[in-house]
Amino acid sequence: MDTIAQRTATRFARAIAALENALKLGELPEHAERDAALLRFELAAELMPKVLQRILSERGANVTLPKDVVRAARGAGVVDEGEASVLLEIIDDRNRMVHDYSEEYALELLQRVKGKYAPVFRALADKSTEGAAPSDSTSSTSSGQASSPQAIL
Repeated sequence: MDTIAQRTATRFARAIAALENALKLGELPEHAERDAALLRFELAAELMPKVLQRILSERGANVTLPKDVVRAARGAGVVDEGEASVLLEIIDDRNRMVHDYSEEYALELLQRVKGKYAPVFRALADKSTEGAAPSDSTSSTSSGQASSPQAIL
């Protein structure tokens, strides 16, 4: 059965795969890699509370604001305390990146995405897709990676 929650989880998993691909790019010009990875981070950060919201909704909870969704997910045992803390940081960084265009902040954020945020995103994507089959066979390449940005949406 293809539910909204499964489709949302699949979209989130694809976004995380695309983020992981952007973080592995070789050594392109620094700004190109950084900008690609941060765009993928932004998409993943936007989808993350939606995934949690769907999981909570299936459990009867009705929470809408992103930080409240993360807190409710922690309370429901969907994520642990450490994951919740990082997810709240992700929301803060995503909100800040809309207003802070400095090179220094972009480089700092990229380091947090690589070292801290990507593993938590991956863990959440894995949790959210457990038992949920991808909604279509074009969701990934033979290597299991997202095939294109269009495949995410």
